[in-house]
Amino acid sequence: MPAPTAPGPLILHGGTVHTLDAADRTVSALAVADGRIVAVGRDADVLALRTPHTRVVDLAGRTVVPGFYDAHPHMDRLGLRARAGVPIAHCRSVAEICDAVREAAARTPPGEWIVTLPMGAPPDGYVSDASQLAEGRFPDRHDLDRAAPDHPVFIRSPWGWWTRLPLPAVANSRALALAGVGRDTPAPHKIEILRDAAGEPTGVFLERNRAPTLEYVLFDCVPRFSFEDRLEGLRVATRLTSAAGVTGAFEGHGLTPAVIDAYRQLAAAGELTVRMQAALSVPSAAYGDAAIAAQLGTWAPRLAGHGTATGLLREEGLCLDVADPQVACVLARGHPYEHWAGHFYQALPQERLVELGVEAARRGLRVSVLVCYELERVLQAFEAIDARVSIRDRRWVAVHVVAATPAQIERMRVLGLIATVTPSFMHHATDRFGLDALGAAGTPIRALLDGGVPVALSTDGVPHSMLFAMWQALARHDADTGTTLGDSGLSRLEALRLSTVAGHVLSWDEDRRGPLAVGRDADFTVLADDPLACPLERLPVIAVEQTVVDGRMVYDRACDGEPLVP
Repeated sequence: MPAPTAPGPLILHGGTVHTLDAADRTVSALAVADGRIVAVGRDADVLALRTPHTRVVDLAGRTVVPGFYDAHPHMDRLGLRARAGVPIAHCRSVAEICDAVREAAARTPPGEWIVTLPMGAPPDGYVSDASQLAEGRFPDRHDLDRAAPDHPVFIRSPWGWWTRLPLPAVANSRALALAGVGRDTPAPHKIEILRDAAGEPTGVFLERNRAPTLEYVLFDCVPRFSFEDRLEGLRVATRLTSAAGVTGAFEGHGLTPAVIDAYRQLAAAGELTVRMQAALSVPSAAYGDAAIAAQLGTWAPRLAGHGTATGLLREEGLCLDVADPQVACVLARGHPYEHWAGHFYQALPQERLVELGVEAARRGLRVSVLVCYELERVLQAFEAIDARVSIRDRRWVAVHVVAATPAQIERMRVLGLIATVTPSFMHHATDRFGLDALGAAGTPIRALLDGGVPVALSTDGVPHSMLFAMWQALARHDADTGTTLGDSGLSRLEALRLSTVAGHVLSWDEDRRGPLAVGRDADFTVLADDPLACPLERLPVIAVEQTVVDGRMVYDRACDGEPLVP
């Protein structure tokens, strides 16, 4: 990959620069040197600072905003879904899928597995209903047998939050035989085994677990993602994330040690172009409290306080979760494998959540918990932890806040919590946390802000565009019904702030990064249009022209998506 440009004197002029500083100034030019912003203001004043060595960029009317900050990006998944098998995103029919499998078979030695990517296209166009394919049905074992008679074939299902349920996967006869799946195989938890008139499996499996378990319970013989897949996927994801204008991120859902190691390698090599604040995911479903406490003791020197930095990566804190215990039990049997997730699936009962939270607090570790529809339960746990070890100055994080009462918001404020919100959940409201029923009460960004709780927006990686997240925070559009889920109560300026500068409180960097002000780190994004002035419907499709991190150009659209070469 071409190297980003090195930090050095740079002036951008002739555009609209939204500083989002304390005065919310809009100027026309800014200057950068040694990775910091050294001037913002009028063209003439800033251009007067140029030297023979200064690179001068005419914005030609384009807009500069502080770099986008994604408070929950799942970058590792973003790249992995391009590395996890034979591509079939272009296929719109059973016939086309079989053609892709047939082509793969021609270049694969007989007997070796052929594993494809999921049916449909990322980020959210995956197939969940047979009517999405031209024939009105899924491919079955016999289709795949004809396409690859000498190979076991498996069409992998997507991650559950990328699409609607159910999650379809398909195996041919050889794959079924290797997996030992037949007429008498019982259906696992929330997995439907489709059968023909004679009771034999058709090869089609429909899963209704958001975290797919099929490759743990029936098809653990399918080749698994390798560390090389994760590392290369992260390289891809870094480029895509920079191309989306994101300069900083916080992965509060946590990462497994393997994924953190992949990040470390990229950061040490200078290939990471996004400032990533990563929490550790702990395998609480696979080990008891004593073992987890021992792991925290091992990791605490790296994760306590404000964490440990390697290049643009900072490791800090950990994630706990309160998800489906049956799914957690299944996935724990595959530990340390993490499939699509990138984190360990957890389902902590209340007592364990409190005890592990106390252990973390005693070690100076900040905790993030996915609250979703469990906010009350998590608040009670946090209050119990705080009664034993104060967490009020540690900025613990409530991830995926989808609903909150005024009383709950006040309790969040008292505890010093930060809320991360994913506006894109509203785009398919009937399929996400009952947001269609919650309507105006769902995704309560305005209420959280008014209640004194810091809020940062996130994408959850679907799509990985903070412009889309910003648009959804304002529009609250439910694509299922074509309706608006209540008025956001937000101004464009507030939404832009939530998409850019607000997230730096998660990284303890709000005094160093975010607003485009003198002395701040030079992290910013150049856009083809003004997000504060364009028609609202244009907001999610504004083109990102350039992305700058630490004064370095890490993405330039003019180079066909390649980072600019010095």
